[in-house]
Amino acid sequence: MKKNVTTIKKEALNVYSGIYLKAKLRTAIYIRVSTAEQAKEGFSIPAQIEKLKNYAIVNDWDIIDFYIDDGKSGKDIEGRPEVQRLIADVNSGKVNNVLVYKLDRLTRSVKNLIELIELFEENNCCFNSLTEKLDTSNAVGRMFIKIIGIFAEFERENLAERVAFGYEQKTREGNYTNCNGVYGYDYIEGSGELVINEEEKQIILEIFEKYLNGYSMTQIVKDLISKGIPTKRNGKWCQSTICSILTNPLYIGKIRYKVNGTSSNFEADGKHTPFLDEEIFYRAQEIIKNRKRYQKKCYPKENTYFLGSLFCAKCGAKMGTNQHKDPKSKTDTLYVNYYCYNSKNGNCDCHNISQNKVEAAFLDYMSQIEPFQPAPHILEEKQVEEKCKELKEIEYEITKVEKRIKEIKTLFLKDEISIEEYQNFRNALDEQLMLLRQKTLNLQPEKYEEIDYERVNQIIGNIKENWVQLSREEKKEFLFRFVSKIQIYSDKENVIVSNCEFYNTEHKGKEKTIKR
Repeated sequence: MKKNVTTIKKEALNVYSGIYLKAKLRTAIYIRVSTAEQAKEGFSIPAQIEKLKNYAIVNDWDIIDFYIDDGKSGKDIEGRPEVQRLIADVNSGKVNNVLVYKLDRLTRSVKNLIELIELFEENNCCFNSLTEKLDTSNAVGRMFIKIIGIFAEFERENLAERVAFGYEQKTREGNYTNCNGVYGYDYIEGSGELVINEEEKQIILEIFEKYLNGYSMTQIVKDLISKGIPTKRNGKWCQSTICSILTNPLYIGKIRYKVNGTSSNFEADGKHTPFLDEEIFYRAQEIIKNRKRYQKKCYPKENTYFLGSLFCAKCGAKMGTNQHKDPKSKTDTLYVNYYCYNSKNGNCDCHNISQNKVEAAFLDYMSQIEPFQPAPHILEEKQVEEKCKELKEIEYEITKVEKRIKEIKTLFLKDEISIEEYQNFRNALDEQLMLLRQKTLNLQPEKYEEIDYERVNQIIGNIKENWVQLSREEKKEFLFRFVSKIQIYSDKENVIVSNCEFYNTEHKGKEKTIKR
């Protein structure tokens, strides 16, 4: 007659009670067999009980109870009542030692195993596996706990990766993932939708308009504060807030996202409604880029308006400035000279140049340059189409690699591949993914400001006759907006402008000289 589980448990405890002398550890013996494993003698319930009972006797442990899940899968612990009873007894302090025949008897899930080991640790409960000779009360067992800790860290990082991947994927699909919202839009909880805030929209448009008309970020901050206009969360306006608004592509319908584990960003078409013209946005980006070239020490002032644009044509160094008064003059007039930084330490023989000489050479050069043409680095429409096509192909390859990564994670969590195999697969796939993402960054179609070349040519064509009528501030603004670099050199006889570069254009005029 076949004995049921309850009868087997009682008989085992009765035999054990006759042998037991002095308890050391209050031990819970956990046993599990699936339906398929019932046929294997080594995995049968009586076989496991016999081996585990003898192991407890040899170690002089007190067997509190047998916890037997009959015909249950090891995939998870939720559907196993005896595991739940074991957890409750560990939490209550009824047992302080858990013994299993083999690790996978307790669970096949790495995640569940980590959770159970952490539970045992919190309750000062030892854990033993007969087959793996594992005992957390000794050095080897404690080493196992550290290994489990590594798995726990891996699981947490894996979770973080999955969350980051989820956000990245949502962004690629056009969804806004920052639930805090952004100035100019209201974030609708639940749906995740961005809805234009009409009042804030007008402020955004004014910020861009002022910046394109020459306002600095600091001036815009002061203007907003003086008008009593609050930020999104009623905080104080600052330069970084204005900068984040001016550089946010959300207003032109794009969502920017930082690629996990890299310093790179990508942009995707958003599902929200844009309200800013793209031309205005990219003009603002060009101005921001241009202004970054000035450091505080060489930012042009009203009376040194060439500072920041002048470079030595002989050695390539930047040119600084000094100002002095004429000791023979009774006025307080300041005279401005420019000098090559390398000439100060004897590494260049370029002489100082007065601002008047610089100005005369610059105007002479301007009168001789050829009309502006679009820069050769601006992509033709056909090139853009080819890049977009190649970009889509690479993004498809990225999707395939990401899918493969998910597949090997699943195989590892199901114990179908070892940790070594998983790491080898993952390292190879991560490297492949990194290379593909780098290709996408290189293929992103570049955005350039649309320049009204006819207008610029008109400005330059008339600059010689109009320059003398401009104020110093207006001269500084012209140089700031249009001129990237003026290469100039002075010897004992001449002041020479050898080249002048303009933003988004390439112009090289003939070398012009002017007598000192």
